[in-house]
Amino acid sequence: MMKKLLFVLASLALLAGCHREDPEDLTPAVDVTGSWELSSVSTKVSVGGEQVSIYLAFEASGSFVLYQKIGAGRYTRFAGSYKLNKEEKLLSGSYEDGTAWGPYDVSVQGTTMMLSLPGGKETDSYKKIDAIPETVTGNTY
Repeated sequence: MMKKLLFVLASLALLAGCHREDPEDLTPAVDVTGSWELSSVSTKVSVGGEQVSIYLAFEASGSFVLYQKIGAGRYTRFAGSYKLNKEEKLLSGSYEDGTAWGPYDVSVQGTTMMLSLPGGKETDSYKKIDAIPETVTGNTY
């Protein structure tokens, strides 16, 4: 009888130590660090009918660099700092000259990052890449 009671108490103690996973525990954390290439835009932005190419790199230190090219020619380099509010899944920041940008609703699933203006009026999709190509970083104004 005593062994049975000890077994039951030990089992109850084990069960009490286990915690049930909340749905929030199953939601992956948003991590934007790394290099990204623009893969699609939900709304058509007409810039003289020219193709837009964008590369982004977010550093864990809170800095970013962005390369943008519209049509033929060279890329324009922009840099600054960013903040990621992981609870609200909002990404914002400022360029080196102090001009603010964002906030964007941000989600990351696998190798895809989605940036949306609040209200969902525009969504840009980026794919994760190993690094921004030298053909981009070496071809700037």
